[in-house]
Amino acid sequence: MAALSLREKLAARWAGRGEGPEVEDALRRGDVLGRETLEARRRAAGEAPRTKQQNEVHHDEEEEEELVYHEVWCSGKKEMEEPAVSDPNLVDLKDAARDAIQEGDYETAEELYTRGLALVNKVAGAEAEDKSAARDAAAVIYSNRSFARTKLRFWLEAVSDGYAAHELRPDWPKPYYRIAQAKSGQREYRGAIAACRQGQKTLDDAGSRSTEFSRLADSIAAEAFLAGSLAGFDGRLLHVRSAGEEAWLGREAPANPLIDGEGVEGAATNDDNMNAAVVAARKKGELIASGGGPLSFRSVEEALQEARDGDRVLLLRGIHNTGGATIFVDKRVLIRSEGTLEETTIDHRGNSPIFRLTRTCVLQNVDVDMTGFREALFVYGGPEVSPIVEHCRFRSSGGDAINVAGRASPLFRRCEVAGCKKVGLKLFGGAGGEYIDLRIRSCQQQALRMMEDSGAKFYGCEFTDNAEEGVVLMGNSQASLRGCRVVGNKGPAFDVSGSARIHCEGCKAEGNVGGLWLWESAKAAVHQCELSGGSSHAVLADGSSLPSITDSTVRGMVQATEEAWEGICGDTNHLVEPLESVELPPEEGPFKFEPVWYERKQ
Repeated sequence: MAALSLREKLAARWAGRGEGPEVEDALRRGDVLGRETLEARRRAAGEAPRTKQQNEVHHDEEEEEELVYHEVWCSGKKEMEEPAVSDPNLVDLKDAARDAIQEGDYETAEELYTRGLALVNKVAGAEAEDKSAARDAAAVIYSNRSFARTKLRFWLEAVSDGYAAHELRPDWPKPYYRIAQAKSGQREYRGAIAACRQGQKTLDDAGSRSTEFSRLADSIAAEAFLAGSLAGFDGRLLHVRSAGEEAWLGREAPANPLIDGEGVEGAATNDDNMNAAVVAARKKGELIASGGGPLSFRSVEEALQEARDGDRVLLLRGIHNTGGATIFVDKRVLIRSEGTLEETTIDHRGNSPIFRLTRTCVLQNVDVDMTGFREALFVYGGPEVSPIVEHCRFRSSGGDAINVAGRASPLFRRCEVAGCKKVGLKLFGGAGGEYIDLRIRSCQQQALRMMEDSGAKFYGCEFTDNAEEGVVLMGNSQASLRGCRVVGNKGPAFDVSGSARIHCEGCKAEGNVGGLWLWESAKAAVHQCELSGGSSHAVLADGSSLPSITDSTVRGMVQATEEAWEGICGDTNHLVEPLESVELPPEEGPFKFEPVWYERKQ
């Protein structure tokens, strides 16, 4: 059976809801709607259908109600000025309609937009100026109704309204924004990205420097990638060749005149090689201009400099390096290695991060070996910076493995930190994000350290065999861990101080030197977990800290204030006494006091 077209889908939807162009035309003319249409509209509004007698009794009320019109202008930043409507009815009802949106009453807002369209047509006079103003006002209302319908998940109608607004005002970019949002809701990601590109072109043609569509495209591209689509990364393919045996010297891949077109000027080459280089240079220039085929580069940095939003960078098998320079990723690109993690590696030797991600992008299947005194990966930016890091491995011989700062909110999936000099994952500032199946092991400090106002969620993660604590929370940081394992660390599994908050559900802590340790005014909510103290305290609640432990097993010594004890001794918990008495560890190794707040937790 052939798939229904958009028009056919809309017709079926409109018939079920008592809507559509014919109904709007009838309302505009002031005609009485048919009984079936009225009942369909009431069903859509959640009202019971009326009997014939009720319809006759309330007929006058319905006509009167149809004359009450409201209007809501587009919310958010206006990149191009919207036309003002001078009709008193529209102006007076503007604020009331905006309140409906702010209160989240999108059903009411949708109805008001529909009535507003009818009113705009009624107030339009015969003068050309009046008709132009009416068209502009109708475009705004169509755009607003598209927004309301997107919130109601009426994707088809929202797309239709977006196109209607565009037809009325082709030079206004906002309808493209509404179309992109609605198509993204439909999971029609390629159409959504196309709408973003059209909207950005409209802005550029108008001389605007706004990046509104770029941010929306970033968000849609990330959502599409997680759904298995490369709609946001459908640009050119850029190959990066291996540096081979010279990688450890910090050199880029050897030049190939047949690919790079280098060696044309001043090189002692024969005529055949010279002609081949000239041809290669010409072809490479044509490919860059047209994007008609894969391009080849000698280094990751060179490829990223050439890349544009939507491009894919493929690291070919072998050893790559950065020449000691940081690779700034400020474009929406997908960086991926060929083969397995063992077959393709970036060997970085320098005192700056390998990657500095300041834009939503994808880093996939990349093995990073960092030699230097800084972190291997640095993610920074506002909340719109949400890069995806998937199936990557990080090692750092002189610093942290991963730092996330600012208000960036990355997504890590199935990644591994396989040893580092300091902290495996450090979050500070207002950083956040989600971390799924992240494994951090063999770090010389903590596996995870969260500081300041950072807040993140961890699912199915493992923090094992680190030289200090498993998880450290400081300042006002907050963490939520579900189904995580903290095993074999030389310090406590969880060390929470300051005003930090931690929530653990379905987690397991064993083989560490301590279980859950709370200091100062820290708080912990633990549900269905297993806490073992190992050679020290399973639970230690000092100061004014407050634990809340339910449906959990606690194995080992518990030391807590009287108030904290109330949150530990619940009937739903299973408390197992230690086989022998334990004490606090001596002040050495991970328990040595360091008077630098930024380095230690208390």
